[in-house]
Formats: sequence, C-alpha cells, structure tokens
Amino acid sequence: MNISRLRRSTVKSGVLTLVCVVAALAATGCGAPQSSSPSAALADQQQPSARGAVVSSTPVVDLNAKEVADRLAKTGIDTAQIRYGVRAHRIVYRTVDITGRPTTASELVAMPKNDERDLQVVSWLHGTEVYRGEVASVNDESTDRATALLFASTGRAVSAPDYLGLGKGPGFHPYGNPEATVSASVDALRAARAFARRDGHDLDQRVLISGFSQGGPATMMVGRALQQNIDPYFRPALSPRLPARSI
Repeated sequence: MNISRLRRSTVKSGVLTLVCVVAALAATGCGAPQSSSPSAALADQQQPSARGAVVSSTPVVDLNAKEVADRLAKTGIDTAQIRYGVRAHRIVYRTVDITGRPTTASELVAMPKNDERDLQVVSWLHGTEVYRGEVASVNDESTDRATALLFASTGRAVSAPDYLGLGKGPGFHPYGNPEATVSASVDALRAARAFARRDGHDLDQRVLISGFSQGGPATMMVGRALQQNIDPYFRPALSPRLPARSI
C-alpha cells in the first residue's frame, strides 16, 4: 500500500469538505464578522514580549490566482474554489514550552490577495511529522502548505502552526502533549491576527478548525480550549474532523 498516496488523498478529501462547509456558512450569513467585545479590545494591546507576539516574518509564497490553481492542480486538488491569489509568510512568534517557560515557535500564515478588511480564519493543524523541516512554513512542497494555499485562495486567512520543536522552533517536539498543542496553536492564532493587522486586515473572532492525523485530536483540544475562553478574542465556529480512519 502506498501510504504517502493514501495520506494525500485523505487530506484532500477533508480539506475540500471543510472548504464546502465554510462556503455554506458564508452563504447562510454565518460568515459576517462579529464586533469585538471589551475584553477582546484589551487583548489588542499586544506587548512585544506577550505570547503570540510576532518575532519575525519571512515571505515564502506570492502567487496570483492562476498560479495558485496551476500549483494545486499538480497535486491533484480540485481548483474550482480558487478566487484569489495568495501571499504567505513564515512567522516566528512567542509562546511557552511544556514547563510554561517562554520560547518561540513558527507557523505559516497565508492571506488572500483581496481588498477585504475582515477575514474569516482557518486554523489548520498538521499531521505527524518526524522531521522539523517537513512542516508548512519550511517545506514548499508540503501537503499542509498546499492546504493553506487552497483555504487562502477562497478568501480566508490561514494559521498553520508547526507546533513546538518543529519548523524554526527550538528544542524538541512534545508529540501529542495537550498543553503544548493548545498553547502553540492558540498563540499562533494571536500572532496571525497581529500580522494580519499590520497588513490592513483583521481576523474574525470565530475560528474554523481542522486537521489531519495528529491534527485530528489537536483540532478537538484547541476547539475545546477556545470554547472554554482560553483566549479573550477567538471562539470556535466549528471543529470539523476528518474521517476516523485518518486520525
């Protein structure tokens, strides 16, 4: 059995399902941006040393809509949903390690090339990787990077965290650790919002969360944490899961 081909096929199926769900939400009016609460306004006053603060940003992708379609078509992904070009950056941001000590982690932030100020946001949580260089922020051929490009090309902002110890983050990767999974992913959302605001955008409070393999349980952990108000701004709009065979 070709495990790599099976993984790509399952990821593509789950990604397209989530894109359809996002489109359905927008069509029913659920995609309208929400106004910020007073506590969310306080969260906007981010300090350079705060969790989720952006340490650095590195451009990694700048494609028009046709270039996105051509690139994704080569991977076998249906390109019918593509509407915009995409810019993506590798973001290094502040977070905490498994002991609660300050550290940094990296993520891929992908943004549509459009004039919309307020954007829906997708948190894409990747599957198991044994090598730190295989994640979306580093590997240009990563399936997770292709996933982020697809979401962004439909008009959504994307936060695709590498988790602790992968990508450009220091130290080791605490595989499956619930606290580390949640802190790195939520802090990635904070960093994505801070970066988006520098670019003249803001992110909707409601986060569309999904993932593959390791990202399946991570989706549930992050969704539950946001539901329990771990962050004063972000809330889970829904937590779609891939089929049980892929988790």
